[in-house]
Amino acid sequence: MLREEIRRRIQENTLIETRDLLFEGFQLDEAKQEEIISTLHTGHHLLILGPPGCGKTVLAEKICRILQDIEVVKDCPVNCSPDNPNCPWCLDGENGSKIEKGMMLGPHRVKRVQGSPELVPEDLIGILDPEAAAFEYGIHDIRAFTPGKLLRANRGILILDFIDRIPERVLNVLLYALEGDAITIGSYEERIPLDILILATGGERVLRTLSLDMIDHFDIIRLDYIENAEREREIIMQGEDWKGEEYDKALEIVKKTREHSDLQRGVSTRGGIKFSELIPVHKRLKIEDKDDIIRRASAVSLPHRVEIATHAEAVRTTQEIIEDIVEEVIAGEEKEKELVTLSKEDILSLVEEIAKEDRLRKPLRLGFFDLLLKRIQRFPDTKLAKIHKEMMGQMEDLYVERNLKDNITQEMLEDIEERRKQHNRLLEQYRKGLEKEALQETLALLERKSILERDKSGWNLSRKGITFLLEKLSPRLWENVNVSGEGKHKTGKKLTAGEGRIVGVRKYRYGDRYKDVSLKDTIREVIRNRRDTVTKEDIMVTKKDIRTKMDIILVVDLSGTMSQLEKLWYAKESAIALSMASTKYKDRLGVVSFSNLADVVVEITDSPYRVTAKILDLDLHENAFTNIGYGLLKARSVFMRQRRGDANQHIILISDGDATAPHPSPEKYTIREAIKTARKGITISCVCINEESANPELMKKISRIGKGRIYMIGEAGGITSALMEERSKI
Repeated sequence: MLREEIRRRIQENTLIETRDLLFEGFQLDEAKQEEIISTLHTGHHLLILGPPGCGKTVLAEKICRILQDIEVVKDCPVNCSPDNPNCPWCLDGENGSKIEKGMMLGPHRVKRVQGSPELVPEDLIGILDPEAAAFEYGIHDIRAFTPGKLLRANRGILILDFIDRIPERVLNVLLYALEGDAITIGSYEERIPLDILILATGGERVLRTLSLDMIDHFDIIRLDYIENAEREREIIMQGEDWKGEEYDKALEIVKKTREHSDLQRGVSTRGGIKFSELIPVHKRLKIEDKDDIIRRASAVSLPHRVEIATHAEAVRTTQEIIEDIVEEVIAGEEKEKELVTLSKEDILSLVEEIAKEDRLRKPLRLGFFDLLLKRIQRFPDTKLAKIHKEMMGQMEDLYVERNLKDNITQEMLEDIEERRKQHNRLLEQYRKGLEKEALQETLALLERKSILERDKSGWNLSRKGITFLLEKLSPRLWENVNVSGEGKHKTGKKLTAGEGRIVGVRKYRYGDRYKDVSLKDTIREVIRNRRDTVTKEDIMVTKKDIRTKMDIILVVDLSGTMSQLEKLWYAKESAIALSMASTKYKDRLGVVSFSNLADVVVEITDSPYRVTAKILDLDLHENAFTNIGYGLLKARSVFMRQRRGDANQHIILISDGDATAPHPSPEKYTIREAIKTARKGITISCVCINEESANPELMKKISRIGKGRIYMIGEAGGITSALMEERSKI
């Protein structure tokens, strides 16, 4: 057995010898080395996680050096042992005689699969050989079947690179191998036992994309970029005796990309190697300015090797960030440190608070500085108040001479009792002045961080601040989203949405359906290639979309009852999240608000920034009626002004109360407007906040007329999840 062989190999060597065998030349701390050795000793499958370029694949290949040469049945594709030949391919004749022995070298016992969405189960299991099936064995004989890499890795190790890119249906095939079970192939009766160890690599997103059943079979080792500067220098310089100021600066640039607040991921160790390799080449070109060498090498080597943070995408590019880092390193001067440093978590919490809390948002927007200071003092638990307090403390330490508390001596109080109150008043005045100055510095800090921007009246969230807010409110929408207009492969996971509209053609792949073959394009390809007969390379199949584009209008109730339980904020939050989801699928979104009448908040647009900026400025209409019918009328008029094109039109109505306007029959008016809207081909879904004041029967009628869905929400916080569910179904 493979596991017994590996265990015996580890036990035969000392711990130092095993480390030298598995990790020679690879920088890995001893604790992780021991974790890997213990996993191999117990025979567990191993999943190596880490960012790109940290050495996951290199480590997996080094681990495979533990395999030695073994005896196999000659020409057996699944590497059966001569002592136990038990597969159809290694048996010669009916009685299994004439078994010939052969040797398989250790490196040949390793098979590698590159993860890709285009993989199909046949890539691992194998395919039917048409020639063998037609002329030698027949279609029902398993010997006509050509084993894939999973079977060929029998008695060895299978490396799965980028396991997170492998389709779910392909991964299901691996479950048998992970469980150490035998595999059956299609309709064949034979069961092929597998003796295999799997080493998989991927990023942290693996833990979110793979099922628990799959992850449960692995032990996990996490790698990261090397923290020790000298060790990383050895790796990046690759043992070359490269000396000079430019190499030190190159290493410093790589380090700073990993610490930069606007970069989600910095330059990897692999990227550092590529960067450093350009420097001696530029030196041979006799470029005299060493700083110019750094600039040229970084421009072509680094911008595409970093990942910009979500909040910075709206205002900066990777090229600009790299240029700033390079110039900072070349200048050799550290930027002036801020009195208060803000982490990303601080910024995310702050932008949500500014958007959500009207007690802070309104004074900021209107520029009421003194009122804002009073609100901060009144609500010390807010994030802005805590930042202001920290700024105040730093300024007190910085400007000691301005703090009269330290200048008032005991002698002054004893000698001039009458002046004590005056000093106290002066102290209070200076204290207030310092508080105002601290608030000014706090707002200036937020402006320098591009979180707030000032206009004629006051401060608002900037484009970058809105991007932070979008990231805070809907973090799941920033990744793992299929944004292409092309359907998945036939043998991949079946999609439940979409109309299957043809969007193009491509070459035939194994597993494609016969009815997807495009005869017209196939004949055209044959003619283009000047062939007399149709070959496999000429066959063209149609590509189909996964979903029809949508134009969505969110109709939001702004009547006075929406102030309860922060319902208006949750409606805003859900609209922002919906705008992000819509743009990911290249849909468009508009917003209409209603109370006594209705207003168009945002015309139909594909910009989440514009939607968010407008939605944040919505205020309740106190003591206003609820005119649902006019809201539907206004949304319908917005659609009528738009060129429909290929997009479907859909309205999502959010309301917490029944229709109370116009008199005398508000419900009948609402129903009439819903019918008129439906006749225009516009569908309607309703989100009803289910309270005593609500009229769920009216909302159900509207959704039924509009051929949509109804969501009954027990609390305001459920609006966002309801809209996201609705978004996935339409």
